[in-house]
Amino acid sequence: MEFFSREADRWLRQAEYDLKAAEWNQQGGFYAPACFWAQQSAAKALRAFLFFNREDARETRSVMDLLDRAITYEEEFRNFVGTSTSLDIYYKTSRFPDAIPGGIPAEVITRKDSTDALKQAADIMAIVEKKRKSYLPETL
Repeated sequence: MEFFSREADRWLRQAEYDLKAAEWNQQGGFYAPACFWAQQSAAKALRAFLFFNREDARETRSVMDLLDRAITYEEEFRNFVGTSTSLDIYYKTSRFPDAIPGGIPAEVITRKDSTDALKQAADIMAIVEKKRKSYLPETL
């Protein structure tokens, strides 16, 4: 297995794990961590997609930046431009008390926020999974 395929597989496996962590936190009522893990899952899934396309994208953690690059290979990602900005916001605001004036993430980020973040991450993951199948050889 060559470098890009190996890296794509590694990043996608971690993205799947992060999405499960987001879901688990959501179920437990930990909405801020759920938002953070949803952001991580979406970013890692997009990195995996870029590795499938032989592009190294480890220098950015921004879902929007990764989406902009992914769109060059798959127009379907354009549907997330504008709506996935909140995922990038959660990268810091879901973890640090000084990121939210007058409050803390645990008290400000809601179930609806985490439900929306999880849906965005899961939808991005679904596209990446669908595209991954087209990169696999007929027989392994």
